[in-house]
Amino acid sequence: MRDDDDDAERPGRRSNDVDFRLGARLRQLRRLRRLSQTELGERIGVTYQQVQKYERGQNRLPARLLPRLVRVLGVHSDLLLAGLPDGEAGEGAEPPLLDEAEMAQLLSAFSTMRGADSRRRLLAIVRAFAEEAERTAHPDRAACGVPHAAERGW
Repeated sequence: MRDDDDDAERPGRRSNDVDFRLGARLRQLRRLRRLSQTELGERIGVTYQQVQKYERGQNRLPARLLPRLVRVLGVHSDLLLAGLPDGEAGEGAEPPLLDEAEMAQLLSAFSTMRGADSRRRLLAIVRAFAEEAERTAHPDRAACGVPHAAERGW
């Protein structure tokens, strides 16, 4: 029986920049949770060597592992996939707007908040800061009708 974890070895399935970036995010989240590669591997059903390959971007992370990773790491799938381009690397990929470590810490902390009311209040504070920063950076937008962050549905 074939091992699906060796996707990077098959023609047309080689790892690329997206795999490297996803692996770096996986390593970052694993470390934030203070898990060793062995512990993470045991919890998601792969060897520590395979976790190393995923983190280095040497092998593609199989989609079937994403739900397990999200559960084990205690994060939303959006956090795991944040900052990855929709297509292949280089096709319309934009540089990240935030420091990835700060973004991961912020999203990890936010995802652990249990109270919906607390999350809504914190989100309102962050939106207010974002709107103020946008008004300061682009004072001419209000005059020309360009909507601010809150009007765009943030």
